[in-house]
Amino acid sequence: MFTKKGDAAVLTKLSEAPAQYREIGERLHSIIRESAPSLEPIVRWGLPFYVKDGKDICYIKPDKDFIAFGFGEVVNPAREEGAHMHPVAWTITSLDAATEAKIRALVEKAVA
Repeated sequence: MFTKKGDAAVLTKLSEAPAQYREIGERLHSIIRESAPSLEPIVRWGLPFYVKDGKDICYIKPDKDFIAFGFGEVVNPAREEGAHMHPVAWTITSLDAATEAKIRALVEKAVA
């Protein structure tokens, strides 16, 4: 497995996405870095991941038809007590203030 580390590696990977998703990906990267500066950005398996103490916290998955944002199975801040299904990823079509706030809150909860 080949891993590239750092903001530049992640931003280079996100720059490969189609224009409409590239902008969302770059904004997601900024939100994650601002909300949890302790996370290390890396590119592994062709995807930007954000890790802490060797654990995957969250990731961005750019594609030609969408961009997805998700959390690892181990650290999932969207997990609901008593629920039988737990969201781990969301397809993002645009970002508004409310969506950005929700993402920030989830990232902050994941690293708390």
